[in-house]
Amino acid sequence: MTRLARPSSGGGESLPLFLLCLSLFSSAAAPGPSPVRDDDAGWPRFRGPHGSGIGASDFPTHFGPGSNLLWSVPTLPGHSSPAIRGGRIFLTGYSEGKLATFCLDQGRGELLWRRDLDPGRIEHGAQLGNPATATPAVEGGRVFVYFGAFGLAAYDLAGKELWRKPLPIPVTQHGAGTSPVVAGGLVILNSDQDTGSFLLAVDPRDGSTVWKSDRPGFRRGFATPLPWPPESPDQLVVPGTLRLVSYTLATGLERWSVRGLPNEMVSSPVGGNGRIYVAGWTSGSGVPRMPEFDKLLELGDTDKDGRLSREEAPPGPARQHFAYIDANKDGVLTRAEYDTIARIFDESRNIALAVRPDGRGDVTATHVEWRATRGLPYVPSPLYYDGRLYLVRNGGLASCLDASTGRAFYQEERLGALGDYYSSPVAAAGKICVASQQGVVVVYRAGEALEVLARNPLGEPVLATPAILDGTLFIRTEGHLHAFRGEQGVPVADPLR
Repeated sequence: MTRLARPSSGGGESLPLFLLCLSLFSSAAAPGPSPVRDDDAGWPRFRGPHGSGIGASDFPTHFGPGSNLLWSVPTLPGHSSPAIRGGRIFLTGYSEGKLATFCLDQGRGELLWRRDLDPGRIEHGAQLGNPATATPAVEGGRVFVYFGAFGLAAYDLAGKELWRKPLPIPVTQHGAGTSPVVAGGLVILNSDQDTGSFLLAVDPRDGSTVWKSDRPGFRRGFATPLPWPPESPDQLVVPGTLRLVSYTLATGLERWSVRGLPNEMVSSPVGGNGRIYVAGWTSGSGVPRMPEFDKLLELGDTDKDGRLSREEAPPGPARQHFAYIDANKDGVLTRAEYDTIARIFDESRNIALAVRPDGRGDVTATHVEWRATRGLPYVPSPLYYDGRLYLVRNGGLASCLDASTGRAFYQEERLGALGDYYSSPVAAAGKICVASQQGVVVVYRAGEALEVLARNPLGEPVLATPAILDGTLFIRTEGHLHAFRGEQGVPVADPLR
């Protein structure tokens, strides 16, 4: 039966609505959770099994606050997506100076536990950024979480802290955006930033470092690594500034690379049909050739120290991209910083690529099977589904390509939901689901022609990627986590009113 779930009080009675938020984020566990099941594949990480974005069960086409709603509960602010395993949902949030990891019952939405970490300070982020952006990873009876302002931590499914590993706060103007993954008995974290980028592997038992690979030349990025092949991975595929790179999973040594990506990668790669697919767009591509640094010094270096402060930077690319060029965030541009970004902008290309992942060294000329330059996403990751590659870009423009050849079945056709897109598409049962930032969730049919089946407004912004499991669609909005199930739900009171 469709209902609006409310956490139980200690006496088992339903709480009044005005106490719902307080109860949800208390530390006490709600009574009567569903039994822990640790043998299901679940939806254990960002974009689900193997990072594919593909669910094994159907999900409702039509849904909203008043229809096909199994339960809905308020959440702390955060952009992480739900990770689900063993009948439990894991999310992160940030409020009142606390970095929170919390666990909900999958069937009822009731709070089971919450654990907090205290950051030394919160990393600088963009207007839409949030310190709780990374999606948890669940594997082997453990939950692994990452906060840019703290580092890594691990809990068991009952909420017992197993270990914590503080890490330096990423140096970036947008905050952290990547999520941890578990593969080959390792917890993997990518940390691309404006200076000091690295790829890290830690032991899931105690958080000790197994290996760390520096990524020189890679600036800020937000992609989550893709272990490959899915069932028995032996490499990690990670896009970043200008290059797609594969690392040997056991050692962290670079295996192969492909040149020709944008200066900044936000979307994550996906695999299918023996290929790796990556797509990226950024405003840094197509920037006109930047003027020589000496010319800028002549125009603006009033104190003649060979550097440019923000006030000294002449109008144009140096002022427009000042925060990006200033790698160490000390408020001045040096020649080295400026020349690095001038080269990166010159080489940056907005592109979608299909790559055979069996090469060694630079395989740009030998292993790129096709390229595409239209319909490219900024944030949403590509979706490989039944031999086709689906892309969604800002403005609600959808494209579908033949994943073997790159031939377009349709390109930049309108989904009918305007605005920016930060959520990545997911699919199951021949349908694709993607949410606009404005909170309209579009369901359209998978296939060679665009057929929109439903546009479902949720009344709140959506930046997190949905999860699909056990016939249920889980969507995190700005203020709630919703679980939608079934096509003929009994209408319930709108929780947003």
